[in-house]
Formats: sequence, C-alpha cells, structure tokens
Amino acid sequence: MKKMNKIFLYASMLILTSGIAAVPTVVRADINYGLTNVGTAIVTTKDDAQLYNDSGQPLGRYLPAGSEWKTSLENTLDSGSYYGVGADEFLKSSDVDFESLDGQATYSEGQTSAVNYDGIEVTSAAGAPLYDESGNPLGRSLPEGSDWKVDLQDNNAKGTFYRVATNEYVSAVDVRPYQNSPVYSESKVVTTPSGNPTRLYDEHGQLITDRALAANTSWYTDQFTDIGGIGFYRVATNEYVIASEVD
Repeated sequence: MKKMNKIFLYASMLILTSGIAAVPTVVRADINYGLTNVGTAIVTTKDDAQLYNDSGQPLGRYLPAGSEWKTSLENTLDSGSYYGVGADEFLKSSDVDFESLDGQATYSEGQTSAVNYDGIEVTSAAGAPLYDESGNPLGRSLPEGSDWKVDLQDNNAKGTFYRVATNEYVSAVDVRPYQNSPVYSESKVVTTPSGNPTRLYDEHGQLITDRALAANTSWYTDQFTDIGGIGFYRVATNEYVIASEVD
C-alpha cells in the first residue's frame, strides 16, 4: 500500500453490448451491506487509525494521525461504514475526514454524502425515532415501512445516522438504505483468471466468506447487475462475481 496512490478497487464499467438487454429490470437492492463507488476522494485520519479488512475485522495495524489517503470505495457493514485505502485495507468512516475530489461537497467529523442511495426504508417495528444533528431525540418518529430520501450520512460516536430533513436524522439501526439497481438479462460464460480463487458476493454486494470460485474455471451467467456503481455477474442463486475480476 502506498500513500496517496489511487486505489482501483473493483470498479467496473457497465457496457451495453449485444449480450446485455438494452432495457433493464430495476429492483431495489438492500445495500445495508455492500460496496459503493464514491468516486475519487481523500480521507484524512483524525488520530492514529486502526485498519480493518472488508469484513470489518481489525488488522492490528494503524495509519498515523493526520495522514491522507486516496479512496474510491465505501464498504457498509453493521458495524459502520469504511473507506478502502488498500488491498483489503479499510479505515472506519468515523476515524477520518472525507473530501471528494470530484467537485462535490467536503464533509468532516465522519460525514459523507448519501447521494449514492436512492432512499432509506424504515425497518424497525416501532418506527424510526428522529434525532437532531447532535444525536438528541426530537420526540417524533417515522413509521415502519415508510421510504425517505436522504442526502447525508453522519458517522459519529453515537453511531451512523441519515439526514431526512433539516436537522432531522434517523439511526442506521432503524432503517436500511437502498439503491435502485438495474438488472440486465445475460447469457454467456465467464472464466475466472489463474492464480487466487475468485471471490463470491451475495445479491447485496456482501462478500461470501466460506466459498469462492476456483482459478481457471468457467461459469454460465444469466444476469448482469450494478450495485453501488460496481458491475456483477450472477453465477448461481444469490452468488455473484465482480465483472472486472473475470474474463
């Protein structure tokens, strides 16, 4: 890993070829777990910052306080969101300040843009309590099953929150973010490269940790989908490979 080197993490371009249907089916994908392409950005560590793997497990190594690292990938897990800064090396969003290099807004104190999400759905049976920007309850709630647009994700010491209105936030534990993902019919064979096994992901872009595809093996795919700006081929029921990682 090299400081300030651009990380080319799993990015794949959605190309409409004769093998992909011109008109996709659109489904609402649950990306409470999964990878999101955040463009080109820099994260700056607030203090010495622990490194994590893509499952959110500490690696036992730290990056020094005040150091800057390029990132293009956000990984959202139950334990919070993380930014990729190396091969299977992530920093927790609450440990860094985020600055977009694509002409978008700059956020600090763990805040990031939520424009990659099409919305959130309230999943808590008791509804989603509303909080102010300091995490204090407002005494009102959003009903279960309701959908809301969000523009900001705030990762602070009290947890992860999404802004649904001016100074009104909901906790990530009460909702799930989603993205309207295009799904294209496909009919082709993809081949894994030589070397290491090719990793598998589920329909939400979450890494499947207990199995992978062997090197130099061929697999039929019937579907191409885009989750968080990353292209995937489906090779089995709820098993996907990143399009850029196969031939």
